[in-house]
Amino acid sequence: MEKACLHDNESLLCTIHSNDANHQAENLINWQQQFDQLSRGRFVGLINEIHFPNIHVFREDTSQQLRQQCQIEEGSLWLGFSADNKNCRINNQATRSEQFLCRPGGHDFELLTPENFSIFGLVLHRSWLNQWLEQNDELADNAFDCLYLDGIAPQLIFSFRRYLSLLLQADGQRWSSLTQQLILKDAVFELLSLAQNAPVAAMAFAQRQRLMQRVKSYLHEADLSVPLTIDEICAAVHVSRRTLQYAFSECLGMSPKHYIKVIRLNQIRRALLQSEQQQTIAEVAFEHGFFHLGQFGQDYKNLFGENPQQTRHRYLSHS
Repeated sequence: MEKACLHDNESLLCTIHSNDANHQAENLINWQQQFDQLSRGRFVGLINEIHFPNIHVFREDTSQQLRQQCQIEEGSLWLGFSADNKNCRINNQATRSEQFLCRPGGHDFELLTPENFSIFGLVLHRSWLNQWLEQNDELADNAFDCLYLDGIAPQLIFSFRRYLSLLLQADGQRWSSLTQQLILKDAVFELLSLAQNAPVAAMAFAQRQRLMQRVKSYLHEADLSVPLTIDEICAAVHVSRRTLQYAFSECLGMSPKHYIKVIRLNQIRRALLQSEQQQTIAEVAFEHGFFHLGQFGQDYKNLFGENPQQTRHRYLSHS
């Protein structure tokens, strides 16, 4: 991981490089995150960010498909939108690239992002959020307890995307920190004023959402050392195999079997990166339900672009 910060007229632009999804998840300050890599290959990540007193603005670039479990600080508000016109999913719901994703602080949410994805993010601190709500007193405190905001003109999104691109470049800050905050505040407040909360999800989506939550809870409690079958999962959550396959396809874009395998491979990677880990790689693999070590090694390398021995060696060499 490499981190470079540039002082420019009292503001601080930081650039952070990463070659591991777990490290990428840790690089955003004041976020609680866990990333699972879902697509094959070496991971390359980049964050360009500025922490102003009342707003954190950043661009995050990731090379591989990820499942991101996220939460920001209580009392704040996160807004996110695609930096490169690619779509993602939030809480299993497909979004459009021109939508502003939206989650209040203290609430867990999940992003499923594609390969080579770039996203702009803004975290508004409580003081700014309160100020905007005071100016719009017809709205309740839970006005932004939704997944995304609609009603913003494409031209306005294009202009805002261009402004953030310039702001997050080393030579893009041509004004003082205070001036940049005022410009950013005015732009964000305008976006919030024009946006409309997303409509209530259809019943079919709500049902799929509840099903996926039951599945994830079951997988969280499952014995990792025992291979899971699809029939076992179906019996545990009381649905047919067809219904389960359809829900995974709609919500995650992959089969249940593939999802379970990549989640366990990510769990193994985290175990290999623990400094107190004394087990052999084979023992860790066995404990996570992999009994064919040759196939495990191939699956691991296909997913992460390196074999398990390289993961452990690279961590030990930096510890």
